[in-house]
Parts: sequence; C-alpha cells; structure tokens
Amino acid sequence: MDLYGDFNLQRDDHDGSPNKNHPPRWGGIENPPPPAGTSAQTPQDASGATFTVPQYVQKLQRDLRSIGFLIIHEANGKFDRYTEWAVREFQCYARMKNVARLNAQRLQQYSPKTGQSAVDVSALGARPGANPPESYYVGTLDSVSNDARYIGPISGIVNARTRRAIDHWLSNNFRCPVVIEAWGIDRQGQRTSLFARGVNIWRSDQITDVRPRMYYRDFSSYYSYPNGCNPNEYHALGSYYRYPGYGGPASEVPKQTWRQAEMTPDRLIGPPTTLASLQADQNSATTSTYRVVRAAAEQECMGAFDSVNAYDDALTSLGPCHWTMGLMPQHGYHNGELPGFLAYVLSKDQDSYLLAFGNFGLYPSNLWKRSSEWTATDRGTLWNAHQRTFNGWIKTHSDNTDPVQAPNDIPNLTDMDRAADEANYFKTWHWFFRMIMAGRTVAQVQRAMWDMVRYRLRDVLDVPVHAGSGPSAIVSTLGRIFTSEKAVAILLRWHIYRPAHVTGHRVSSSIQSAINANPTLAWTLPLAQWTDAHERALTSQLLSDATAVNATQANLAAWPNYPNRADRHYALGNELGSLRDARNSFSLDSGGL
Repeated sequence: MDLYGDFNLQRDDHDGSPNKNHPPRWGGIENPPPPAGTSAQTPQDASGATFTVPQYVQKLQRDLRSIGFLIIHEANGKFDRYTEWAVREFQCYARMKNVARLNAQRLQQYSPKTGQSAVDVSALGARPGANPPESYYVGTLDSVSNDARYIGPISGIVNARTRRAIDHWLSNNFRCPVVIEAWGIDRQGQRTSLFARGVNIWRSDQITDVRPRMYYRDFSSYYSYPNGCNPNEYHALGSYYRYPGYGGPASEVPKQTWRQAEMTPDRLIGPPTTLASLQADQNSATTSTYRVVRAAAEQECMGAFDSVNAYDDALTSLGPCHWTMGLMPQHGYHNGELPGFLAYVLSKDQDSYLLAFGNFGLYPSNLWKRSSEWTATDRGTLWNAHQRTFNGWIKTHSDNTDPVQAPNDIPNLTDMDRAADEANYFKTWHWFFRMIMAGRTVAQVQRAMWDMVRYRLRDVLDVPVHAGSGPSAIVSTLGRIFTSEKAVAILLRWHIYRPAHVTGHRVSSSIQSAINANPTLAWTLPLAQWTDAHERALTSQLLSDATAVNATQANLAAWPNYPNRADRHYALGNELGSLRDARNSFSLDSGGL
C-alpha cells in the first residue's frame, strides 16, 4: 500500500473521531471503504467495539512538517486551508532540480541530542558563535540533486505522484530548499539575533512585529543570481508592514532590496540601452520616456524591481505601476492589473514566464491579445475600456492539469477562490519570495515592464477630453493638451493610483480650472500654437489637483531632487536631468509596441 492508504487526500478530508462515532473522510469520500486487512472503516462495530482508525491526514501533516513545510502549525487531522497550501508548496519545490537535505552528521556535531525533524531543528534557533550568524536549521542543510522530481500539477491534492515524492523526501532527509527567517538587525542593517520563533516562517501573519527583517537562504539553484550576489548566502527579503485593517510582507529600498535590481535603463529597457547612451542623447524619445517612467516608478515601487508590496488591500503588487493582483477583499478580491501583466509576459516569453510564475502553478485568467490584432473596440478580454487598463484574475492548476500544457490551456485551469482567506495564499512569505526573485533575476519580466508602462502611457494620452465652453471649448486628447514630461509623469502616476480619475471628469475639471485661473492666456489658439506658458499653467493646476489625491505627487514632480532621495542610494543620480516642463518636451518611445 502507498502512503496514506492510497487516498488522494484533499481539502475537507479528516480522520474522523472514534470517540464520537464520527467516520473519516479521505480522498473526498465520506466513510470510505476500509483499507485492505481491516473489516470495517466505521469507528464502532455492532457490539460497540472501537476499531483503530488510521490517521492518514494527521500522518500527512506530520510528514510535511518534518520535511520543512511548517505552514501547517498543528497536525490536527483536518485537511484545512493550510494543509492544502503546504501540499501546493511541496509540489512546487519537489519539481526543482535541487533541494536541501539535512546533514545528520553535522547536526550530531552541533547538537547531539536533537531530533532530525525540521520541527526539532527549527526550534534550536541561532547557532552560537556562527560567523556570519546562521540558524542551526540553515547550518545543517546542504544543496543536493533531486533525483526523483515531481512532475505533476500544483493542485494541493495528494495524488499518487505527490505521495511517492513525499515518501522519497522522507527516506532521503530532504528539506524545503528555501528557508525564510526573521532576524533582528543593528543600526548598520546587519543581522544580529534570530527573532523569537523566527526560523522557517511561512504565513504572512506568522510574525506581525515590524522590527525584524526577513532573510532567506536558497539551496535550490533555481534562480540565476547576478554578479555581486552570492546564492550561498543569506539575502534580505523584506519585513512585516502594517496598513489600516491589513498587514503583510513588503520590501523597501535600499536595505531590503538589491542594488542589482534597480530599474536602470539597461535592465528595464534592455541592452544596449544604458545610462550613458541616454545621457548622450537627452532629447531622444527613449530618454524622455525613461525619465517619466522612472520618476513615477520611484513613487510606486521605489524604482526597484524587487520592491514588492503584499501588506494592503491589493493582495500583492509590483512593477513601475505597482500592478495589483486583486483589490478590495472585503467581499472577495476584485480583478487587478497584475494578471494583465502576467498575461503579457506569458505572450512574450513562455520559458521566462514558467521560470518566474508558471512552474509554481500561477496563471492569468485570460490570454493576452497581441497588439497587432487589436481594434478600436477590442483588445481582448483583459481590456477595461473605461479605465484603459488590462485587468483580470488568477488561475491555478487543478489535479487534472498537465503542467506542460498549462500555458496553452488557460481556459481549463481553475479560478483561484476570490475570498480573502483563500487568495491570501499569494501573500505568504514564499510567494512573496517568488515575486521578489522574478523581479531580481528574470530579465524578460523586467523588460516586459517597460512595454506595459508604455502601453499605459499611450492609452492615457489618447483619452478624449472636452473642456471649456463657447469659443474656448477644447475637444481633444490628453496627449495633445499635456505635452511636457512633467505633466505626462503626473498623469501617469494619477492614472496608476486612480485610473477612473484620469479617464473620467477629474482631469477635465483640472484643465477647466487652469483655463479659469489664467484668463490672460490665449486659450482659443489652436493647440499647436500653445506656448510654454500654457503648458506650465496646465501643469501647475494638474499637480495641485493630483497632490490633493496623493501627496507624493509633489515628490514625483520634483524628481530627481525630492527630499531624502539620497537615502535610497540609487545608481541613477542627476545624469538625465529633471522632468522637463516646456511645451512639447515629452516624446513617447513607441518602438516595439
């Protein structure tokens, strides 16, 4: 017999309660037929004698905890949400070429009386005298080849392949190859001491103290690390942050991010574009667009690919526009823009998508419709014409999914439950780690961000506008009215923060206010004859109105000379100058769109 009675253990299974004459549920079957060798599965026979009922769910939970999947806090015999998450995580990591393995001999040297379970070793805390500091748990792991990789779906169901993989891990002392820990830090930002219960953390709310910094140690060799980043060391990941009514992981520049993940031209746009090449051609469309995008990005994601937010009501968000996975979870998460970005990455480079997201069972709800197929009224199912954004939801594998076919079989994948308790799986520290690493190490994910933000700019600037009245009536588009880099950057940031404000009446009202406040300017002139004075009057009013909605617009407008920017230690200084406020100073780089 295979593990767990050969049952495909799954959500809502349980081991029953013999004392209450409550039969188990295994493999989705209430009171299932007895395993071979037993005469009945019900807890009591006719004479009232109690049978010994196998505790398959509890055994599964104990096994997963013993190999490092401590997202399960208690082996209670109930296949609940966290047990399903643990199975999913096991299926993710069991697919990798390399995993971690306990070095039992080293553990014996360090702590002779400690048991070998991940639970036991995690409880030891920090290893005394280790330099640099490390936990006993990390210090007793080695990276080894995974000689029996799991190739099934990331479903959270303990199918036959999953049972065999778990059995192999148990037999070989394998452990989850990514370990996340909470450390206290000194004033220089260096790790000092492990935080209480800070070894091998998983759930986003496991540690809600904002003082420790989370670090990870990666034994998987899954990601290709850039020069200057040693894969065999601890790396900063983020901290727990609070937000009214919410909380969770986030990473801020510079102490929780990599300098190699700054949104420099070569990373965001791709070689051969460099800071030097933009500096040498200050008036090019690429330089102009980069200035605008970078100014907005520094207020959204702090100008870093690995500045990710999973602490508020947006589930998780990343990128220069901080695309959100979902919004407002009170009655189930609404669609967000991150699935639109995921769909675009998938359409651009399937291998990179799999590396960053697909190998972990994450997919967008809909496929991206290529821009060459767009019409004036149809950009595919992700397109929100009113807000001019690409919105969607997320899908995952079912137990019938063939992972190889998944990228081409989106309609048959399973919608993630929108309930906050379920979707918050993507706020866990290991999913946060994956989002961080996609930004840090996957070049095609980085470059797809350049395309997506330029689509957004083009769409925002094409929004129709009707302002003024009588001889002063202006019927045009935002892109013909606002033509300076500063104004376009303000519009971009406002649209990121509140798309409907820009596509609705708020910006039109701002234009009207600028006209009313500057009656001496010749607003009746054709737009092509408007001057720098017109542009600055419009931009001043736009900034005032945008700042009333989001105060950080003032920092954007002052880029790159806003307060405390130097504390972020960017590689990019003032080489590209400030956002230009002159009429017609913005030029959109639409190459490749």
